[in-house]
Order: sequence, then structure tokens, then C-alpha cells
Amino acid sequence: MKVNFGEIIPISTVDWHGKASVVLFLRSCPYRCPYCQNYEILTGSDMLDAKELEKKIDSSSLFVSSVVFSGGEPLVQKKAVMHLAAYAKKKGLLVGIHTNGYYPEVVEELIDADLVDKFFIDVKAPLDDPVMYGKAIGFGDDAIVPEPADVVENVKQTISIVTDRSMEYELRTTAIRGFIGDPEDIAAIARSIVPYISISNAPYVIQQGQPAHSMREDLRDISPFSRDEMLELAKRAHEFVENVWVRTKEGGNEQVNFESI
Repeated sequence: MKVNFGEIIPISTVDWHGKASVVLFLRSCPYRCPYCQNYEILTGSDMLDAKELEKKIDSSSLFVSSVVFSGGEPLVQKKAVMHLAAYAKKKGLLVGIHTNGYYPEVVEELIDADLVDKFFIDVKAPLDDPVMYGKAIGFGDDAIVPEPADVVENVKQTISIVTDRSMEYELRTTAIRGFIGDPEDIAAIARSIVPYISISNAPYVIQQGQPAHSMREDLRDISPFSRDEMLELAKRAHEFVENVWVRTKEGGNEQVNFESI
């Protein structure tokens, strides 16, 4: 089996909170998010035999407890992810999937095969606002990007599946100043995920975007939110959801204690 491979982080302590992971980035994605930092692997081809990636997993397995598949959007390559996830499970490793939520049928298939321990699902904009979601995923900038209304329905279906199946997961939003991530944006996103979070108590993670590395050049001069500003965004989210985290360069992954801020 061939895999369209992007890159690897042999040992990461930030991609799965509390665990050391080997992170495999796979190429391709149906979106073209203007702030994407991995845009160089959204296209192109670097086909490797799956056995080469199995060797990469082996080389990290003494130092990690999990494998995380990221991208791009890893679920574009369903067969590759299923094959490598099964290999990781045989090695006694946990499996995490970073996904944009566009492939609910693949999520369900992975769950049915008992190949995933945790999903990390992007919620890029309010789930009840297809126009804003279209802005976040680059709709209109590239013909490949699907209709925002279809995207929103797929993301909601993905979250419903992992909620209904009692999977471990987190929802996460990348905050970019003046793009998507202002306080009212975060409040609207948090409000839109209440039906899922209130059932599962899954964490909602607000990530500090790094615009300097964006795909779209006009975003690269935007300054990232400071940790203090991220905590203010968390306060807006907390008006709707209980379990809120922030992820920043300054503080790493932090569950916000609202009694102390």
C-alpha cells in the first residue's frame, strides 16, 4: 500500500495532552483555510510504501505511547489511516486522529473497527453559520473547496457520531485576530456546540493561531493573541460551555480555572 506522506514529528508532547506521540502528517485536504500552517502538504505527492511509515512508528515506539494522524486531512486517505492505525494498535499504541470533520462515514468506520482512541475535531466557525464557515475554509478561493452548507452538516454529523458512540474527543478552534477568533466569534462557536458538549463534557480548546505561517500572505503580519487575550476568549466560551481549555505557545495546554481569572 502506498501513502501520500507529508512529514513526521518523531516525538511530540503537544499534539495529545498528557501523552507523548509520534505524529504522521498525510497530504491532501478538501479545504483551503487561509490561516493553514501546513499548506505545503495540502497538495503534491510523496508516495511512500506503508512499510516505510511502519518503520517510522517502530523507531519512535520506545519513547511514545500514541500515534497521531494529522495533515492536511488524514481521513482523505482512509485506507492508509486504517492500515497504519491497525499497525499502531498491534504495537500497543493509542491512536489519535486530527480531523476537520468532513468525513463522518470514515469516522464511523474507524470506530466500528476499534482503531481510534481519541478524535481531535476542528470547529472552524459557528456550526449554524455556513457563510462564516465558508470564510474559514477558503470557499471561493479554490474550486476544490466544497459547499459550506455541506461542510457544516458533515462536521455536525461527525461530532454527533463520536458523541453518540461515547468516544473520547475534543473540539477545537484556531483563533486568528480579525479573521475568526474575536470574542463574538468564539461566543457564537461555543453556543453552536452546546448540544454536543452538554452531553459529553468533552473539552472545547481554543488554539492560539500563528498567522506568520499562514497560507495567505495578507494574514502573515497579524499578531497572535497573547495568553491573556486567549483567556478572555475562554471567558466568552465559558458563557456556554463548562470545560474550556486554551493552547498557547506561552502556556501550552491549559484547562482554564475561571475562579482564578
